[in-house]
Amino acid sequence: MQIPRGCLPLLVWGAFSFSAEIALAQPELQVNASRFRESVSLDVNNTVLKKMGSVRDYLAEQQWEDAVKILIQISDEYGDTLYPEAPGRYLRVSEYCQNLLAGFPPEAITIYREKVDPRAKRWYEEAISDSSHQPLINITEQALMSSYGDDALNLLGERAWEQGQLAEARSLWRKLIPRTASDSPVYDAGLFHYPDTDLPVPEILARLILVSFFEGNFRQADFEFSQFHKKFPEATGKLAGKEGNLSDLLAEILADHSRVSFPENQGEFKTFAGHQTRNFRAAQQLDVGTIAWSFPVPMVWSQEYTAKPAFGLRVPPGLFPVVHGEHVFFNDSERIYGLNWKTGLPAWSQDQKSSPILYPSASHLVSRLPFRPVVGVPRYTSTIAGGRLYARMGSPVTSVAKDERLGLFSDLVCLDLDQGQGKLLWKISSAQLREQNFVWSFEGAPVVSGNRLFVVLHRGFPEVQTNVACFSADTGEMIWNQKVCLALRSIEEGVNYISHLLLTLGEDHLYLSTDMGAIASLDTADGKLNWLVTYASQDKTDRDELSNHMKMGLVPCLYDRGILFAAPQDSSQLMAFDAESGLLLWQRPWPEQIRNLLGVTQSTLIVSGNRLFGLDRETGRITWKTGYHDPEGYGYGRGVLAGKSVYWPLREDILVVDTEQGFLKQKISLRKRYGESGGNLVIAGNQLLVAQPRRLTAFGIEGRVPVNESKEKLSALIRNQ
Repeated sequence: MQIPRGCLPLLVWGAFSFSAEIALAQPELQVNASRFRESVSLDVNNTVLKKMGSVRDYLAEQQWEDAVKILIQISDEYGDTLYPEAPGRYLRVSEYCQNLLAGFPPEAITIYREKVDPRAKRWYEEAISDSSHQPLINITEQALMSSYGDDALNLLGERAWEQGQLAEARSLWRKLIPRTASDSPVYDAGLFHYPDTDLPVPEILARLILVSFFEGNFRQADFEFSQFHKKFPEATGKLAGKEGNLSDLLAEILADHSRVSFPENQGEFKTFAGHQTRNFRAAQQLDVGTIAWSFPVPMVWSQEYTAKPAFGLRVPPGLFPVVHGEHVFFNDSERIYGLNWKTGLPAWSQDQKSSPILYPSASHLVSRLPFRPVVGVPRYTSTIAGGRLYARMGSPVTSVAKDERLGLFSDLVCLDLDQGQGKLLWKISSAQLREQNFVWSFEGAPVVSGNRLFVVLHRGFPEVQTNVACFSADTGEMIWNQKVCLALRSIEEGVNYISHLLLTLGEDHLYLSTDMGAIASLDTADGKLNWLVTYASQDKTDRDELSNHMKMGLVPCLYDRGILFAAPQDSSQLMAFDAESGLLLWQRPWPEQIRNLLGVTQSTLIVSGNRLFGLDRETGRITWKTGYHDPEGYGYGRGVLAGKSVYWPLREDILVVDTEQGFLKQKISLRKRYGESGGNLVIAGNQLLVAQPRRLTAFGIEGRVPVNESKEKLSALIRNQ
């Protein structure tokens, strides 16, 4: 993927339009100058392309009136479509038009403002009088280059700051920093800079330094402060409720690190990877003792595929439990289980004879094996939000073979945990989403924001299409359904294919790695595509490789403080993007398949596959690595970050590794000591849960449950299933 030209400016004394994290990362950028052939098809309007050509002709001839008129028309009529801003990078047309206008000469901007200022003024006055949000959004999306655009950005930034959305505040405020002569050419519309704000720039820069500080980027904040002090030593203004010399106010705040807390260190394991940003770190390191309890999970056809030749490999650890209160929940394709994580007994019951199965309520469900062969790795995820559990159930097949005899449908279910002890509130079947003869499938579990949930939809014919849909969390009613991209099917039409795409939620934006040549950002409010980047996709058609869980990971994007990390499974590249704009910060080829992006500490990105790696968050440079070259010692399942350590499962052990230095702190022998295997790790209170392929085992801080009692308890549970 080619880096957008000239779109990574330095600090304002070089231009402070991007934060230091991007400036520091720039030396590591690897530019691929050759144009690759995109593997996805996107909705780019040819009319827009033609009209943009006319705009550039008018600009060359300095016909400002005509250029402005066409840009306003394009934005009004085609604003929600995509425009190829640079090779491999697409922006929403309305945003691109505003970016382009910001590079116009003053006389052209004056013409534009004469046309749009009356409308922008009404919106801004409405926002002030009603303390409303939407009018400000209208300005930023439709009239950002109006005379009221900078005021709207500033006010939205203040509101984001007050709500603790620090990355959002930064993305808004940094647009107020004008370009300098060292920046990209006048008509390069890769990134927006308001050219002529009358707001105090030093005060805005000081706020950006506070954003870095309160995100925990202390090194970055110190660097930005040193540059600020050199540039504006006498600047005065208001900061954090005080007025005075800005350098003095900043120095006082930056000296006290105790002001900073890390919200990712708090809370329960609510979804895959613990958090909807896919970035979770428990506050304290675990004291792993002996086995507290163990629960055997009956196998279903979608876990083993014993009749399918592509599944001669070992069964993968495909269960990903979630935690709520005293309970842990997990599911396969047919059932949702609920247990008390302290005792291992069925949720909301002290009776060993009670069933741990919450869904379905009837036990007569009969599984049906697909008629055609199946390729892929089955995985099962769920999400807890607002006291409810949301899970993707049914056939794990997402792309149904052309001549498959059975209807391999999937369901999205919602269970009431707080009020109903797991009672089913609603269910949506993918059969309800049929379009003509096309059948949609749900991908992985949804992410949830407020009273809305968001999930990936997939269909295999006539082309492979990926959508993102929004539903009411209360009723299951669809609110919007946004197409992301189309692609050619990479495997035979007569084969059923399993995928399990997961969205990432970061400060009111959705992020999706499609694993077929594209990464996209969408707005949670209306599903509009903010940006989309494409990369060179490496088609994988080998059935055994596609069905090998040691070669195919479950790797949604990871969001951390304004940076989006992606490791698409159809690429050998690990990439980092500016989450707000989609600009590539760094990328590096990876020697082995990445199967997990485990999380980010203050400065280190933790990545795992066969081995475990730590990378500098800002540059992508590998700072440490650990693990074995022996396949028996490869990573087996998903690890978890806790305190200053990462707990990383192998097939027979769990390694406890320091997150910053990469040295081994502890080796927990599962096979030799307990007769257990590795799996996906989950933290529940003071216990470490290991979701193995066929059982869930809890390691507590106390002694092991007596063998006879443990066997009796497990036998009773199995009889009631």
